[in-house]
Parts: sequence; structure tokens; C-alpha cells
Amino acid sequence: MSLEAFFKHYRNSYSRLDAAGMASHFTVPFTAIHQGELTGWQDMPSLLDTTAALLAWYRSQGFESASHRLVNVMAMGPGVATALVAWTVQRTQGRPPWRYHTGYHLKQVNGAWKIYGLVQYDTEPEQQTLATKAASPAHSAG
Repeated sequence: MSLEAFFKHYRNSYSRLDAAGMASHFTVPFTAIHQGELTGWQDMPSLLDTTAALLAWYRSQGFESASHRLVNVMAMGPGVATALVAWTVQRTQGRPPWRYHTGYHLKQVNGAWKIYGLVQYDTEPEQQTLATKAASPAHSAG
């Protein structure tokens, strides 16, 4: 699967707020940098719990759907790449959309692309504060 097709599939899971669908695009160990803070997950159950908590928060903020634009992809060697994605999240009840960028680190695992790390930036200040709380390992059930 091409990275463009991979991110379309990922976007579809994101638009459905499907934690398991999104997590199926991840591999562990997994790292995320949000607001300059590095967080890591060593196992899939805790990563899935954190993803579900974050998506529940998004739902509470009027998340309606996500669209994306693949800004840049750079091969880093056989089966390894980085990608920059611009996201727009539409929200219900006339709430303004969220617009942000995420940089992804990907590698092929058994022939399939998987995300092993990401860096999110350009988020709305309200989203930064609450999403950070939802994404913290202490907040997850795992």
C-alpha cells in the first residue's frame, strides 16, 4: 500500500473516531511529541487506551470529521519514511474547525506501513491543553 493510500485509510478511521482502527496503523514502541512533551508507549493495550481517551475528548469537543492533505513524504531508506500531514477537523454546532499539522515516522512491519512516532503542532490553544491531559499515560486505563 502506498503512503497516500495508508493515510486515506488512517483518515477514515480518524473520521469515525475509531480507536481500534487508528491503533491498527500503529506499532510499538510508539512515541508522540505534543507541545514539546515526549510520551512513549511500550505495549499496544496502553496505546489503544490512550487513543480511545483522546478520541472521546475529541467527540466531546464536537468532532464531526477529519480531512487531510499529505504535504510531504520523504523516504529514509528501505521501508522507512517520514510524512507531514495537514489536518482539518470539522466540528458541530458552528464551532470553528481545528487546523494542525502532524509529522509521522513510519516503517514497514511485515510489508505494511505502521506509524511508530508522531509530532503534532499548530494546534488550537484550547485543544493543546485538554488533549495533552487526555493523552497522558496517567489518564489512560492501561
